[in-house]
Amino acid sequence: LRGCKFVRLDYLRKLAAQGGPIRRCQDLPPEAFGDVTKAQYLIVISHRWIHRYTCDVATEEYPCGVRLRTMLEKLELYFSIQGFGKGHNLTDRWRRLCLSLTGGRDVV
Repeated sequence: LRGCKFVRLDYLRKLAAQGGPIRRCQDLPPEAFGDVTKAQYLIVISHRWIHRYTCDVATEEYPCGVRLRTMLEKLELYFSIQGFGKGHNLTDRWRRLCLSLTGGRDVV
């Protein structure tokens, strides 16, 4: 994992709360990144860009961006106080998260 950058979930929450769109990793400030050795969970998400020149698009329903908002909605189901305890174990939660993020296909 050397050379990889890890975006903190709390940074994504803060970005959405401020109404900002998700941006390219290269455009994120240093405080967006976390230390993987201190993380309780490591979630890997890969998604295609919605638009040719930007990875997210704002809509009337999702003013901070479709990708950011829907990704956070799915993550909050499993990694928030409200979502804590859903599923019997981490493996079960991971499978459900993968299925919900990919529209029903498993992620390997």
